[in-house]
Amino acid sequence: MNRSPFLVEASDLLGRDVPPRPVIVEAIVDWGLEMSRVLAEPPLVAELSVGPVPGGILVRGDVCYTVEHVCRRCLKTFTDDGCDPVAGLFETNPGEDAYPIDGTVIDLEPFLRDETLLGFVIQPVCEESCEGLVTTPEMDLNTDSPDESDVAGSPFAVLRDLLPPGD
Repeated sequence: MNRSPFLVEASDLLGRDVPPRPVIVEAIVDWGLEMSRVLAEPPLVAELSVGPVPGGILVRGDVCYTVEHVCRRCLKTFTDDGCDPVAGLFETNPGEDAYPIDGTVIDLEPFLRDETLLGFVIQPVCEESCEGLVTTPEMDLNTDSPDESDVAGSPFAVLRDLLPPGD
């Protein structure tokens, strides 16, 4: 059975006055929100410092990933690289703002998942100039406006005949 890359042995840190040690986590994850998802390739990489503090262990560093978003305006997918600073506390008797220490092992997965998803843009947009969704099947607001022949598919095209010529 393969050991999870998120599990870190912390017996050398608990209750001791020792300097923090580096931990690098590299893993393929399946984390996402409604309009954003961390991609499997390249894998998520977290470069962390794990050190003792009174009553627990402090973990801090950076987590980097590639995320696929769906634009909230035009619904096209696009990718973006993210790298967020993270910090979290692990305790044997965790309160609301801490993660548990299981014996002498800390599981970084819930901590990194929470911090990564909190770093996502809530309403992703592919480009600031994105005009948004189409209003008719023949029209894409991100391209040039349709010519007169494209208007024929409009349900209001028959009303054009009621106007006097030139209007």
